[in-house]
Amino acid sequence: MGASEQRMFRKAALEKLSSPERLDVMMQVTSPAGWLALSALGLVLFLVVLWSVFGWIPIKVSGQGILIRGGAILAVTADSVGRLSQVLVTPGEVVQRGQLVARVSQEDLMLRIRNQQALLEDMRKQSGAFSTATMERQLREKMANQQSLVDRGMLTRSSLMATQEQLNSLLQQGAGRQTNVDQMRRQIQELENQLASASKVESPYAGRVVEVTAGVGELIQPGSRIFTLEELEAPIDVVMYIPAAEGKKVRPDMPVRVSPSTVKAEEYGFMIGKVTKVSDYPVTPEGLARVLRNDNLVAALAGAGAPIEIKVQLIPDTGTPSGFKWSSSKGPPNKVYSGTLCSGAVVVERKRPISYILPIVKNALGSS
Repeated sequence: MGASEQRMFRKAALEKLSSPERLDVMMQVTSPAGWLALSALGLVLFLVVLWSVFGWIPIKVSGQGILIRGGAILAVTADSVGRLSQVLVTPGEVVQRGQLVARVSQEDLMLRIRNQQALLEDMRKQSGAFSTATMERQLREKMANQQSLVDRGMLTRSSLMATQEQLNSLLQQGAGRQTNVDQMRRQIQELENQLASASKVESPYAGRVVEVTAGVGELIQPGSRIFTLEELEAPIDVVMYIPAAEGKKVRPDMPVRVSPSTVKAEEYGFMIGKVTKVSDYPVTPEGLARVLRNDNLVAALAGAGAPIEIKVQLIPDTGTPSGFKWSSSKGPPNKVYSGTLCSGAVVVERKRPISYILPIVKNALGSS
């Protein structure tokens, strides 16, 4: 090291030793950006505390369901045994109450009518309506002649009485045959009326056809379902099925969030509804079938066991395209239709977040 470098280091050391302590200068511990981040974190923590005290966490139970008009699908059934010869409706068609919707062939009734008509024809032939009238006229003429002879003393009254008895017997036989003919006619008329009634299926409801469940040529029994329909005037509601263990927590008027399978929930949110009815007991597959009228739906919605049935009323909103209230402002741009499967969540309870924290704190303090 040269002499000039040694003099430079000595001067710097002497200046440092000769200068006093700089105690009046504040030491910079945190930068302004750090303070800003710390303030933001503090604000977030403050808001979390406020939310934990004054906010709510919804406790929900979930299930599967279907949008349906009137709370159930209606079934149009046959009233008699027979083979389905015509189905006069198609899915989507609107039918009126009392409208002819199907025909059922009645081969047995038609055979009985033909047999009765053949018997009636035989009876008419046997009665010999023309010959009986002729015999009656002949007997009356004979009686008139005999009466004349009796009056002149040329014939005994017993002969006249014998002819009278023949005429009375003929009249009785004719009356009996006519009674039988009339009775046979009435029987045939009753069978024809029965045929007209049994061969027609009329809809007891007005509505829109949902599904045709029986085909032409199929042998049906009384009560066999031919097709199902939904009422046109009834509002669209939701029938939900929730596992029995969770379903017993549900009460009428609880809020419900309904997500139709045809609508993207992440984009349009969910429909708003409320519980109107809760079944007292879990429903059986037969109970589900009476509502849904579809074995595949019964299997899909019943799950592994007998669920609780929940009826949900959707909240109407004329300001949305669908006509119902949604969690988003407008919901989807299109309508929702009955028959759409959906999932639903019933808000059965609301808890403050702090109620979850306090037990943890108590346990921590108790164990320390």
